[in-house]
Amino acid sequence: MGNRRMTDAAKISEESSGDPEMSSDDSLAYELLEQYTDLLHRGDLAACDQLMADNPELASVMKCLAGLDRLAGDELPSMVTHQTGDEFGNPQTMTRFDEPIEFGGFELLEELGRGGMGIVFRARQKDLDRIVALKMILANQFATDEEVHRFHTEARAAGSLRHPHIVGIHEVGAHLGQHYFTMDFIEGQSLAELSAQSFHHSASLQDDHKSQPLKSFDVDRIARCMRDIAQAVNFLHDNDIIHRDLKPANILVDTEGRPHVTDFGLAKVLAGGEDHTRSGQILGTPSFMAPEQAAGRAGTVTSGSDIYSLGAILYELLTGRPPFREETPLDTLVQVLEGEPMLPSHRNRQVPPELELICMKCLEKDLARRYATAEELANDLERFLKREPIAARPSGLIQKFRRWGRREPALVTHLASLGVAATVVHLSYLASTVKSEFHAPIMSLILSWAACSVLFQKLMNRESLATAIRPIWSGVDVAFLTAVLYLADEPLGPPSIGYPMLIIASGLFFRVRVVWFTTAVALIGYVYLVIHRPDDNVPIHYPYIYGGVLAIVGLVIGYQVYRVRALSQYYENRQL
Repeated sequence: MGNRRMTDAAKISEESSGDPEMSSDDSLAYELLEQYTDLLHRGDLAACDQLMADNPELASVMKCLAGLDRLAGDELPSMVTHQTGDEFGNPQTMTRFDEPIEFGGFELLEELGRGGMGIVFRARQKDLDRIVALKMILANQFATDEEVHRFHTEARAAGSLRHPHIVGIHEVGAHLGQHYFTMDFIEGQSLAELSAQSFHHSASLQDDHKSQPLKSFDVDRIARCMRDIAQAVNFLHDNDIIHRDLKPANILVDTEGRPHVTDFGLAKVLAGGEDHTRSGQILGTPSFMAPEQAAGRAGTVTSGSDIYSLGAILYELLTGRPPFREETPLDTLVQVLEGEPMLPSHRNRQVPPELELICMKCLEKDLARRYATAEELANDLERFLKREPIAARPSGLIQKFRRWGRREPALVTHLASLGVAATVVHLSYLASTVKSEFHAPIMSLILSWAACSVLFQKLMNRESLATAIRPIWSGVDVAFLTAVLYLADEPLGPPSIGYPMLIIASGLFFRVRVVWFTTAVALIGYVYLVIHRPDDNVPIHYPYIYGGVLAIVGLVIGYQVYRVRALSQYYENRQL
């Protein structure tokens, strides 16, 4: 089998690496062995064949690799692979077998899907002649103790449950050191696939305004589906199990339209169980995890976290995309922690107000403001289906303002700062410390600055434009500040603190290039003031010191942003 093939290749590579008299050709051969082993570890057999085809000069070594199958005693059947992608566009390889693979008492027929830890096959159980879904650890015999423990935790958690909307477990075992379990095979599609089919998508899935629902958009069907899922999740909670990874890809819908909850790999068993999640460890899928889960606060992840995930699933069914989906997991996590999703009706005008209220109540940042139980959510969905008044109520004015502030923090910050600046300028004018000929132009600049900020925020809401708008917005901020300081009586006085503040604020975009661009523009603006509005009361060396401080602030903020993004690679590359 492929597991033994992989082990043999690893042994050859490991034993050969210790040879002190290794030639350059040998070194290249051993390097190829390591590459080949890595590809086997990932299950990418097509890449293995390509590696052999690309290195004909090392035919003898590659023949040894090709013969590892025969040494293992089994000849792997031919396979056909095709590429898919995850929610961030990362490629994933899916495999279809030309002929079944014998695996103990099963025949593996085709790959159904894979995640960070497990891979699922459609298989035939030979003794009972029935089709099942067989899940095994993706890392095979290289799995760590933690992965094996989590795998068996999933089997135990799901194996103790019997519910019409939860995928049942049949058998747990191991074959040739490969851990596996079998479960109900659901003939149908995942909720993620059905959601994608319900919306027209342009080439850019990131654009909020380019996903349109099909004419068959059925809110009652969505509500019934979510009601059944909520009832299943409530059953989990009644049995002291928190799923922690609810998302459309983990909901299977059979041919009769009935949803089934699956994939309990991250489940937390409360009663009689031991939670091995470390504080600060982030488990789940960024776009569908609750804020407390995204923060890595393991102790605060409760049944309410699953309710948030249910709201995120409902949001995708209504709009064609999750509440938050940014370019990278880091950016998505930041939005989950600090942002506020756009109202579903702003993305899809066909969303009923009642269903929007239900969805947004699930997505509350404050755990206490969500539904107390999944049963309450299911009951509200049932009321919607019966056209009865729902329990969820519209947010008050204060709550709406808070949501707006979280949804558009850059605009709120700009308007608040400009409001304070306008108040100070006007009070200074009334106190006769600002000359009358400067009052009107400065106030006009501040009002124009505010109007530009509103425009840029609207453009930023179109995610396909966000990358280009960030540096432009920062540059325009510096230009307006420079114009205001040019008109001020003391352009190089205390108001010039605005330059480092703009550099610091640019760091909130989490883009190193934006920080450096803002720093460069700020230096240009400051040099312009020094040349065109020199201040005789300022010592000649002060501008040099101030310019150096701006450069240092930009370098420090840019470096900190770089460190954050580099450290985020740990999360992006780790397997959940």
